[in-house]
Amino acid sequence: MAEERVDVKFVKPRFNIGQKIYVPERNRVLETTIYGYEAIISEENGNLLGGVSGYSIEHLVSIRRGSDSDITNVVRARDFYEDKDKAKEASKFLEVKVDEETWKIAIGDREAEDENSPYNLQNCNLSICCADISEARDILIFCRKYNGLIAHDRNELADLVNGHGFNYDTQSPIGRIFEKLEIVKGENK
Repeated sequence: MAEERVDVKFVKPRFNIGQKIYVPERNRVLETTIYGYEAIISEENGNLLGGVSGYSIEHLVSIRRGSDSDITNVVRARDFYEDKDKAKEASKFLEVKVDEETWKIAIGDREAEDENSPYNLQNCNLSICCADISEARDILIFCRKYNGLIAHDRNELADLVNGHGFNYDTQSPIGRIFEKLEIVKGENK
């Protein structure tokens, strides 16, 4: 059976195949090259339209995805830098060591069913609100699991909470965690 070819109108990728990029990891930067694109194809008015959803790179890297880490050779534009010095800054690890009680009061426990528990998501320092706050909670769960964040992930967290207008007491458990992460209330890094 012969393969049929179809035309796809493709949005020009932001980064080029063969381009050198820098991926921040914990206290190190991986220098690598883009060697391919991953795309999402959709149909609009009978035409196929494509856009880049990821960049295939030569090496495997460890990237935070949600509340866990993923080892992959496909990165998104927000995962890497074109400038090695910026990637080096973004790779700085910020240690966060606090007790489990502080974490539970700060970000809650998704398993807590008691509506009156201080660990219930409605009662914790980072109460339920929207997708931005849910993503912020995922980053903080990752932070708890790995005892800190790289500056790159901290910057994403700061953008989520400060861009959302999240308000918190700087002396609260979440305020103490943000202090260790060098997140300044109302400022984006």
